[in-house]
Amino acid sequence: MLEYLRRASVPTDLIGIIAEVRRRWRMKLALRGVVRVLGVLLVFFLVAAGLMQWDRFSPVSIVLARVSLALTVIGSVYWFLVRPLRQRVTDEQVALYLEEHEPTLQATLLSAVESSRTGNESESADLVKRVIEQALEVCARLNAAHRVEMQPLQRNAAALAECLRHWPSEPIMASRESPTSTASR
Repeated sequence: MLEYLRRASVPTDLIGIIAEVRRRWRMKLALRGVVRVLGVLLVFFLVAAGLMQWDRFSPVSIVLARVSLALTVIGSVYWFLVRPLRQRVTDEQVALYLEEHEPTLQATLLSAVESSRTGNESESADLVKRVIEQALEVCARLNAAHRVEMQPLQRNAAALAECLRHWPSEPIMASRESPTSTASR
């Protein structure tokens, strides 16, 4: 069943391959951004907790920590998520990116994208059709659209799981309880 779904999700046309690679590239950027935001927030919580404890949890230190937290969240989300995901890339750039990561394509995909976009009369329609078919055959044989971002996606997913594993949920939840509710247990 999984093999059927895997084959059904493989793009069979040039635009589909480019769209799939672009989608996976953006997914990699988003996942990497989330990991970095969580990493920054984890470091921030540790530093802020130490500084507030050093200042004996004065009202000023608590307010400063809250304001700093808001600024850190806004700044890191913008820097690590919004800014990278706002970049727009052309089909030619995506094809070049795929060919850089799959050297066996040997510029066939980039040539196919450029040929299909320009529509030059100097190039024969049969030649353009053959270049596109050749690029599609190579991409299908290599499963290039899915393989190109497999390792970075797996690596970033593992890093996200590790960040979430170390996330300080227990101390935060314990600090919200009143001293009398923990004493009655």
